[in-house]
Amino acid sequence: MSLTAPARDQRRLLDVQALDTRLAQIAHRARTLPEHAAIAALDGTERTLRDELVAARTVASDVEREATRAETEVEQVRARAERTSQRLAAGGTPAKELQQLLAEAEALTRRLRSLEDAQLEVMERQESAAEAVAALEQRAAGLSGERAKLVAARDTALTAARAEHEQVGAQRAGAIGQLDKGLVALYEQVRAKRDGLGAAPVVGETCGGCRMPFTGTFRGRVTGAGPDDVVQCEECDRILVRSPEPELRR
Repeated sequence: MSLTAPARDQRRLLDVQALDTRLAQIAHRARTLPEHAAIAALDGTERTLRDELVAARTVASDVEREATRAETEVEQVRARAERTSQRLAAGGTPAKELQQLLAEAEALTRRLRSLEDAQLEVMERQESAAEAVAALEQRAAGLSGERAKLVAARDTALTAARAEHEQVGAQRAGAIGQLDKGLVALYEQVRAKRDGLGAAPVVGETCGGCRMPFTGTFRGRVTGAGPDDVVQCEECDRILVRSPEPELRR
């Protein structure tokens, strides 16, 4: 059974379609805000940076322990060398023992020099490791600040989009609430299947939705339909909204 609806309601359906299209555009704009991609990219950078920071802190901790061990060894050898020096300075040591003390003092001096050189190398690495950690922490702080700005910009844009969506949604509810229920039900059904476009104007001898020209037989159906007859495109099934004075001629 063919559906009928007041011609005026059919024409007003295009206003509803325009509002639905605008709602879809608002939703698309909210989904594709540049801040979304920027935040996602920044999150990836931050994850990589966190891994680098963990590794750098591990290196710094290892070098710190190594520096502590080096300092302990230096202090132990230095203390032993001082005791040996004190024994030598005290005098009265038998010749044989004196030779042993001199040999020990010389060995301790070489050992201390070697340990101090090693300690200096460790201290240099310790300084480099600390600088690497500090640089990464500074970069992390900068990224955190940048992310905060992006999140604030995104939230502001989303708030504006939600407000606009609510406003247009209210207009849509008011407009569609005044239309024929059967027409609205058909429109919603078609719109759900046709990418949000349920109604389209007749443009010359084509459908304003799929842009396909009418065949001869269908053209006759369109031109012969009454003002209140609901006509759907033979190609895309969208509701064809005709102007008050049909543009098609027999």
